[in-house]
Amino acid sequence: MATSVFREYFKGYEILGELGRGNARVLKARNLLTGELVAIKHFAFNTEADTLRRFQRESEIMKSIEHHCIVKILEVHLDAELPYIVMQLIEGGDLRSLLKTHRTLDMPSIITLGRQMTEALSVIHAKAIVHRDIKPENIMYRRLASGEIQFLLTDFGIARLREQADTVTVTGASMLTYDYASPEQFSQPKMVGAATDYYSLGIVLYECITGAVPFEYEQEDLLLHINRVISAPLPAPLMPGGPPPGAMLQLLEALLRKQPSKRLCDPVSVCSLLDMVATGKQTTSELIVCDSPARTINHISYPQDTRAPGRRRAFTGLILLLLSIAVLFSWTSLSKHTSTSPLPSTAGISTPTIIETKQVLPSEAAHVVHARHAPAVPANHIETAMTNQGVPLVNGMYYNDFDKQDTVWSTGKDDNSEFILLDGKYTMRGFNDSLNYSSFIKLNMDTDKDFTIAATAVHEGQGSSDPFGIIFCGDEARDAFMVFYLTSNGFYSIGSSIKDEWNVLTDWTASSGIRQDTEMNVISIERRNGLLRFLVNGRLEKVLPFAGGFGKYFGLRVDGAQVVSFDQFIVKGSSLANNP
Repeated sequence: MATSVFREYFKGYEILGELGRGNARVLKARNLLTGELVAIKHFAFNTEADTLRRFQRESEIMKSIEHHCIVKILEVHLDAELPYIVMQLIEGGDLRSLLKTHRTLDMPSIITLGRQMTEALSVIHAKAIVHRDIKPENIMYRRLASGEIQFLLTDFGIARLREQADTVTVTGASMLTYDYASPEQFSQPKMVGAATDYYSLGIVLYECITGAVPFEYEQEDLLLHINRVISAPLPAPLMPGGPPPGAMLQLLEALLRKQPSKRLCDPVSVCSLLDMVATGKQTTSELIVCDSPARTINHISYPQDTRAPGRRRAFTGLILLLLSIAVLFSWTSLSKHTSTSPLPSTAGISTPTIIETKQVLPSEAAHVVHARHAPAVPANHIETAMTNQGVPLVNGMYYNDFDKQDTVWSTGKDDNSEFILLDGKYTMRGFNDSLNYSSFIKLNMDTDKDFTIAATAVHEGQGSSDPFGIIFCGDEARDAFMVFYLTSNGFYSIGSSIKDEWNVLTDWTASSGIRQDTEMNVISIERRNGLLRFLVNGRLEKVLPFAGGFGKYFGLRVDGAQVVSFDQFIVKGSSLANNP
């Protein structure tokens, strides 16, 4: 799915598809020089410069590490418009996918997982790197030629970047993966160190044994969750056939101790207990914890908490009170910007009922319409369009991968269509084969200067010959827009519409570059030196003279009774003079 816009962002790589989403979007790619298949993880963090520099240093250290239990980092580009990391591609999948399929792992696999993750932690901790986000999504696996399973750790230090990127934090914890976070990540974030990673590993092992985490976070119940993590005793783990072996129970108890200074974080002791589980031997009491002088890894040590129990309870109560205030403040601030108001109705056109949308300025609002042609515009909306410049570009770019629920792209459903924002995809579903469906936003961009638009799309059902694509350079007041269409059965077309009059610029043309139904296609349009270049999956399909656009509306379009999911929309161009 490489296009010129993607080659510009990820120079030297052809993007082949999406592998997944978590704290970032992971793409499968091919190195154009060597032919090697790699994984590219890209994200858009609003992060402090010092944090980026620290992460850059840590990433450079990770590049130097060659270990069979660690996903190799090949390149780091944090100064790019879309910061990204190039990594070794692991074809098997992640631990989360295994747990979704089997719910639990057999004990030999759990022992292998524990040993290999302990090896990985000992290597990164020796380099003074703390992972901070050990969880099944960050543990990859693959099957070796021998049939054995190999686990590999990935995503080093990104949790710190995510914490720093958040603008409304709760004691530094709002971007944590709550189910796997240690007590100190909630209560003492400055004391996060190697012991934190071992706690999270303990949670992962517990889940692999029982099929559930010990303290599951429930939506809207953060304070209760924090209180349980900090103070509640560990629920007794039970395997499908009964309790786990005694050595495994001892290992879990030692890894999941509340105080980091009392927690097991010595790789030799962890592996010793895992060996006992494998051989069925009895447990031992000789474990090296984090405040022991005999530890063999380089990490931050923590002083023992010698305060009286009453003082500790008072300290915990104060933390929870501050958390309550922070959460209440965040909720109150958010509620001021939330509305369930529908979009402005259009005469003669049925507008989807909005389930819930963020209330935004008129210039930011996404407009959802469905009709055979673009609808007429109410007079009051024409006035709005004339007086608002649109969504501002940030560093010359508008980027949306539809991961956030507060997006300006609206959602809703009626008798003719449904617009869904879920799992990082913006899905447009048409029920009526005689209508078309559009969603678009106004951008504060100078269309008289060069620009690039790109969208990734997957056709998911019905109507493979029905078109979908990008609307660009539209103007609501003039009821005019341009469209670059393609179909999943291999055709593209280009046209414009003015007051319901369709003008064919390029009639339907077959293209071998279009990927078939259910596969990802990247549609892109470039304005360069008075010409429009139309590309599909990196292949140049057409070049047309650009006589000028109608306006600054850009969006997505689906025709007929079909389902198309868009998972990325990028517009790059020049800001207007009054656009900072």
